Amino acid sequence: MRRMILIAAAAIAILLAGVWLTILSPNVDVWLYRKMAAHIIGRPQPQLAQPGELSVLLCGTGSPLPDPNRASGCALVAAGDRYYIVDVGLSSVRNLLLWRIPLEKVDGVLLTHFHSDHIAELGELRLQTWGAGRRTPLKVYGPPGVADVVAGFNQAYAHDADYRTLHHGEKFLPREVVDMVAIPIPMNGATTPVFNHGGLKVTAIKVHHDPVKPAYGYRFDFDGRSVTISGDTAYYEPLAVAARGSDVLVHEAQSNELVGILGAAMTEAGRTRPAKIMHDIPDYHTTPVEAARIANLAQAKLLVFTHINPPLPNFLAERAFLRGVSDIRPEGWLMGRDGTLIRLPGHSNKIEETTIE
Repeated sequence: MRRMILIAAAAIAILLAGVWLTILSPNVDVWLYRKMAAHIIGRPQPQLAQPGELSVLLCGTGSPLPDPNRASGCALVAAGDRYYIVDVGLSSVRNLLLWRIPLEKVDGVLLTHFHSDHIAELGELRLQTWGAGRRTPLKVYGPPGVADVVAGFNQAYAHDADYRTLHHGEKFLPREVVDMVAIPIPMNGATTPVFNHGGLKVTAIKVHHDPVKPAYGYRFDFDGRSVTISGDTAYYEPLAVAARGSDVLVHEAQSNELVGILGAAMTEAGRTRPAKIMHDIPDYHTTPVEAARIANLAQAKLLVFTHINPPLPNFLAERAFLRGVSDIRPEGWLMGRDGTLIRLPGHSNKIEETTIE
């Protein structure tokens, strides 16, 4: 018996030594990397919407405050094979790249307003859609002032584009198509049409984010389905009117109670400047309970919370954030997260919720 144990132990030791020597071999690491690359890159690109289907992918559900689990504001709306991105906050384009989204399908960008957490990666989106194969200038819609924002990003990234065209060739990365083109959306009332083509109707909605003026939300209607995105706004009932009957209302949410707790902690720690910011921001955002009221007024089928502020490090903080929502809206709401994908098959009542990774 003892002899058998010794033989087994020796065999295990030899096996482990062989494995260790294999790992130390200079060829194994490259072989493993080759296998890993083939597995990761070989995965198929996700199809966000079937023909005749409308969908919305949350590519950034955070706020300006740093959050390891959330990029800043961004949503991608897919109408069949055409993609439109609403806002491009910090790290949102990285999310799209990690999820293998085919960025050459992006037909336009719609900016709700010009706070930094909504435009920070406009230059990166310009680059990545170009690199993915975009062959026409990228259209950027937004409130008056969008021309200044677009011109600034085009200028800031001009040398980068020159280098890349010289390196990869004019045929592969044509310099004349890299730039973005601004399309201002003037607003004279509560809503105004943005465009209506290929069965997709997009409407800009005035919201209340004073002193940011103007600030917009957007409604997308396609094949009998609809998605409304609030942008940043205080509680504003005209938004509910414009969003009436939406299948999905993606609405910003901020817990003023939790923001107040952060501000008090900052004051106590002597961090007076960020404490002032926490003191100032409650009056131009919407609480989760208020967003639920807007969804009820709009008779929206599904409310999805986004622009989550402050960051929620665990489920207890999330529970505090959502306190009172179920009293106003017992069902038909969802905490949005980076990667949340809502699909709306055309001419149907179905709402399919999943997560993209």
